[in-house]
Amino acid sequence: MRNNLEKKYEEFKNIIDILPVNTKQNKKKKLDYILEEETKDNNLLDSIKDEINKRLSKFDKLKENPNIKKLEAELEKCNIINEWNSYNTAYEKMHLDYYLYQLHRYYKEDLSSLNSCIKMIIEAFKKVGIQLTKEDFDMNNYVSLYMEKVLSNASNEELNTAFEDIYWKFPEIIKTLEINFKNIYFKNEKKINKYYDDRHAEYLKNHKDSEIIDMRIKIYKEINNIISRDEYLIFNKFKNKEYSLADYNLNDISKKKELYFNDNNYTYDNLEKVYSTLFEYNLLLKYNYLLMDMRDKLDKKDTLKNAKGNALKEIMKEEGKLKKLNAKQNSKSLPFMKKKIDEKWLFDYKTVLGNIISKYDEFDAACFNDLVFNKLSKDSSVLEVFKVISSNYLYFVEKTKSLEDGSTISQISDKFEELKSDINNNQFTLINNLALLDEKQMKEIIADKYNLEGVKLTIDALQKDNVEKTMKDIKMLMDYEDVIASGINLDDIKLYLEWEKLTEEK
Repeated sequence: MRNNLEKKYEEFKNIIDILPVNTKQNKKKKLDYILEEETKDNNLLDSIKDEINKRLSKFDKLKENPNIKKLEAELEKCNIINEWNSYNTAYEKMHLDYYLYQLHRYYKEDLSSLNSCIKMIIEAFKKVGIQLTKEDFDMNNYVSLYMEKVLSNASNEELNTAFEDIYWKFPEIIKTLEINFKNIYFKNEKKINKYYDDRHAEYLKNHKDSEIIDMRIKIYKEINNIISRDEYLIFNKFKNKEYSLADYNLNDISKKKELYFNDNNYTYDNLEKVYSTLFEYNLLLKYNYLLMDMRDKLDKKDTLKNAKGNALKEIMKEEGKLKKLNAKQNSKSLPFMKKKIDEKWLFDYKTVLGNIISKYDEFDAACFNDLVFNKLSKDSSVLEVFKVISSNYLYFVEKTKSLEDGSTISQISDKFEELKSDINNNQFTLINNLALLDEKQMKEIIADKYNLEGVKLTIDALQKDNVEKTMKDIKMLMDYEDVIASGINLDDIKLYLEWEKLTEEK
């Protein structure tokens, strides 16, 4: 169409150049000819606009597949399996590890987030049948006073005023609140464990754990299969520049095919298999720092015995001291809000409080070590190790934070959720059959395996600095095949984007 129009306008220009204008009659003929051509051109332009709108109107009618939302809701239901994850304590199932880690950080951001986090902790206890009251917060009277306001659903303005007033009198309120919540948990641990045990037993009356595990993987795969070929989503990826038409140039696609495949083994099934292997291999590279640490733990496995119990005994001892100090402060005749905090008392309180916090840090590490001691051995597969790691937020955060100084806790938390999703929602072959202490040369094994099948996966492509590019290339080929299979015409996408740009410029 464009070539024909260009040819037509070139002819028109030539005719205009040679038409005589030496008389009024000739001038009129030339003007009439121009007006006639203008009318034809406007009619042609209207016709072209109609054709473009007709071709592109289908994109405006696209809607996301409603089955995606339905499947996502089903996937969410599968999360009940987390309640009886054998790699988690009830403390972690309640998400107290996450909430209490965030508590101090939220205060540094804003009081609204702090109070929201406190309310989530209260709700977590309520869910397992424990209704908190002001009397549960017996580590310090200021903490009890503040929690009374929170539990009575005071407004944000009231809470902010109360917090500011208390903070200047007792700056240790947040640290005390953190250990008070932990103390409440341990007082009620047996009851909380029973809550989860009873729910699990009820589920097992009609189902097996493996059913929901398999269902989660199946639904996750089904969602991804629909998403990858959904016309609405694909179109919007191009429209929002998540996909670029330049990446789908046929010459570039052909070069990528030739780089990795022969004509007879280029299939979507092979693309999936190669990508899946690269995905698993990249997990080994990406989280090598965690796997190495787990190796060290298993080498020192015999030293981990009894660490958890000993640490908890020390905590209880120090918490007793803290309550005695609080009682000492209360023994004075004046109401505590009117008392001036004695500097020596505050010093002693902060010292004991610091000891408790330090002991809890030791306890958290001991809990994880105890889990390693009971659940893993040197013969455990990498997948089993990843299941342990992806079930333990505090371990992941502490190890990753020490490695990534520039990352925020929020970013690290997102990485933890990504790992947890990767491990829980996918099937694995490579890491399921690879022992943690296995020293095999994985690059050579992968390259040799696929070379035997005619897939040109080189050692160089599997180097640590190159594997993500290799994955990106294979994913690009998969995306290209998905776009074609969806029925979307790339030329129509190009026309839409050009037409949208043109109309915006007007």
